[in-house]
Amino acid sequence: MEQLEQVIHTYADTVYRLAYACMRNPTDADDVFQDVFLKYAEKGPAFASEEHRKAWLIRVTVNRCHSYFRSN
Repeated sequence: MEQLEQVIHTYADTVYRLAYACMRNPTDADDVFQDVFLKYAEKGPAFASEEHRKAWLIRVTVNRCHSYFRSN
């Protein structure tokens, strides 16, 4: 749990800014933000480096934004 809090603290700004840039709506960006970190918590993926962790979070954020637009 402590590691999850550290990851959120480290990457929250990056994930939220990207979600907001894609969604153009703070409420939808909040939903994407929560979905991304929920998926991270559920999967608990292991990464070779922090660069891989950041790339994974960015990719999941973009994919979640695209999924949102496809569902509407």
